[in-house]
Amino acid sequence: MRLRSLYRCGATTLLLYEQVALADLGIQANDVDTLKSAAKMVAAPMMEFYDKNQTEGIPGKLTGTWYVAGAMFMTLIQYWHASSDDTYNPIVSHDLMFQSGENYDFFSQNYSHWLGNDDQMFWGLASITASETGFPEIPDRPTWTSLARAVFNMQVARWDTADCDGGMRWQIPLYLPGYTMKNAISNGGLFELSARLARFTMNNTYAQWAEKIWDWSASTPLLQTNHWYIADSTSIEANCKDAGNTQWSYNYGTYLSGASFMYNYTNGNEQWLERVNGLLNSLLGTFCPNDKGGKVLSEVACEPIMTCDRNQIGFKGYTAMWLAHTAILVPSTATRIYPVLQGSALAISKQCSKQPGNTCGIRWWQSTWDGFTPGLESQMAALGGITANLMYFKSTAPKTIDTNPDGKEDQITATHEEETTLDTFPPIDAADRAGAWILTVIIVVTAGGLAPSMSAGAEISSQACEGFWGATTGQGRFRASGGPKQHADTMQVRGSGLQVATPRQWE
Repeated sequence: MRLRSLYRCGATTLLLYEQVALADLGIQANDVDTLKSAAKMVAAPMMEFYDKNQTEGIPGKLTGTWYVAGAMFMTLIQYWHASSDDTYNPIVSHDLMFQSGENYDFFSQNYSHWLGNDDQMFWGLASITASETGFPEIPDRPTWTSLARAVFNMQVARWDTADCDGGMRWQIPLYLPGYTMKNAISNGGLFELSARLARFTMNNTYAQWAEKIWDWSASTPLLQTNHWYIADSTSIEANCKDAGNTQWSYNYGTYLSGASFMYNYTNGNEQWLERVNGLLNSLLGTFCPNDKGGKVLSEVACEPIMTCDRNQIGFKGYTAMWLAHTAILVPSTATRIYPVLQGSALAISKQCSKQPGNTCGIRWWQSTWDGFTPGLESQMAALGGITANLMYFKSTAPKTIDTNPDGKEDQITATHEEETTLDTFPPIDAADRAGAWILTVIIVVTAGGLAPSMSAGAEISSQACEGFWGATTGQGRFRASGGPKQHADTMQVRGSGLQVATPRQWE
């Protein structure tokens, strides 16, 4: 479908902002140059944090986390495309490809022992973003589309029909806490990746998977389409009938973005339009609270009481860019989305006022710096919020294989078992569950922890393992997933006795 100019589409909303706002970063409401200048100011300290926090100098590996760098590269690629500032392209290109690992699938031996599906998914989204923006390909390496497809292939091979008749588990190894959960970000993220691959490649197999993931999600409390509410997680123990209800913006953002790509891929299918509108209204109503001005994104579960961890700080930055995608791909939504993008950018301009260096807090709605100790994630969120405005003003639809023929899919030889068969998942029987429980106890004891009593069963072993692995904690069965886990940075998986390979080197 032909996309009309969003600048014209959103012109009426500009009447809400007749007075030009000027703040610490100098963002003016309708001035693209000031947005570019502000984004550049925010990106510079982010990259300083990146340089300082790489684990033992490993490209793309940040201390205490793996996926965050993938999310940062996704943000930087969108920033480059929307601003034409290619300052960081060499770093993004090298480090993103480096972290694709031995098999170019973002499942390196270094990290596979403690990865969640959501960890890997963010790298897949960074890769498809590169394809959609025409980010330069690397000679003699797989294309960015091929990397995204490799993530898709691995993930759909983990589609779990043995429990809850489908869905993606949060964690990948059996011994990690969260393995018995199916959460919104893992399923919504794969839905988004599938939809974007479908639109880019025009391969309907991806679209069929997007439909399948949506339908399964809507059959569980994760995606409640009767009132457009997204729960954070559901448990296999309850046959995916219960819900952890912590509200995170990126859960809504992934499903909304995927739905907008499917709407565009299907040339304006009315069902997808209904889904886009339902999710959009719910997202804006939840994460743009009226008591914070009603036009500024806020991570409402943690921001008001300043308890956001490093994962949660970044969520609204990704969400802002996914909102921009929605406005571009579904033009009828633009008049609702643009005031929020604009309001958030003007708020960021004031919040990024810590001197020296215009570093950012996290409460965008607060008119002065909130006292939060700046870091890579707060800068990345702010960059995402500003970049979303640049995306809107550029109003360029994501590329497809027709407009970016260099992004063709290359065949990557699979060497992982889970890549061999799609839509199959070995049943988890009693012996498997017992084995997983025993392995958990062994790991905890090896680490010097206390082994749980046998009568407590797997639930207590999961709690013990949670303390060992440093997973996000919460009350009751549900720990709000709130983002991929933190982890040890040693090349030996902590306490497990497992030695893993050093990263593959390339020039």
